[in-house]
Amino acid sequence: MTKIARRKTDPELGRDVLYTYRYLRAGMIALLLMLLFAVAYEGIADGGCFLGSISAYYFTPARTVFVGALFALGALLIVHNARSAEEDVLLDFSGFMAFVVAMVPTVPDGACGPTPTLTTLEVANAVRNNIWTLIVVAVLAAIVRYVLARRGELVISATPGSRIASIVCGVVLVVELGFFLWKRDSFIHLSHGIAAATMVAGVIAVMVLNALYQPSTERGVKFRRSYYALAVLLGVALAGTVALHLAIEGFAHIILVAEVVIIVLFGAFWVVQTVEVWPTELDEMRDQVQSVEVPGR
Repeated sequence: MTKIARRKTDPELGRDVLYTYRYLRAGMIALLLMLLFAVAYEGIADGGCFLGSISAYYFTPARTVFVGALFALGALLIVHNARSAEEDVLLDFSGFMAFVVAMVPTVPDGACGPTPTLTTLEVANAVRNNIWTLIVVAVLAAIVRYVLARRGELVISATPGSRIASIVCGVVLVVELGFFLWKRDSFIHLSHGIAAATMVAGVIAVMVLNALYQPSTERGVKFRRSYYALAVLLGVALAGTVALHLAIEGFAHIILVAEVVIIVLFGAFWVVQTVEVWPTELDEMRDQVQSVEVPGR
């Protein structure tokens, strides 16, 4: 029996889309693990000395993984088509902020001895190049999105909640852009912290939204409880980290601990959501797909 080349059937195309979607979701977890492992490896290599934040590892040998993982995470958050308009806005915003966190370094941390640093001029030149590139590509992407929507090739849903989220996120972006255009020094000093904080806020909001939008079915109630539990656990863990910082004199790793907690719990959220959306009718289509065969000569 000899297989012949042919165009893929609709079920096969659906299967390819499904598998691509699943690989993208799995890739998010892999990137989070890469980021955590790079930081842990560098801390162990420094004799158990850890810097005050994950962002501080920008100036260490872990820089490539730090920047690369944030870029990939940002891209995945943006291209991911969420279940609601509100969640879509928040994921797009958090993904964009991930780019800014990667492009604008924080202050070097010398807690573990001499740290390779960049000069002020080198940092300023890198920030100017990177942010202008991000702005230009973001504008072009917005134009393409608008054109596709006008042609009916892209459906953009809007709700009162998504409009409010867009306004809030837009204000943050305008503030960041204003700093970049007119207060470049302030932008370099402040934008990393603003981007990181608002990116995390967007992620927490997504967790809460996933709990609120669950149906009142037995399965929906289970996932609702899981999402609420993760959101509450995140809040308690962050509050506990602050309390630990206040209770222990000289505890300089509050930001590092908080960032690790956020990454771990966001990873857990992503796994739970992946389990929720994994079943699909396309799985049934996949089982029905068979290769076309003709008798060989």
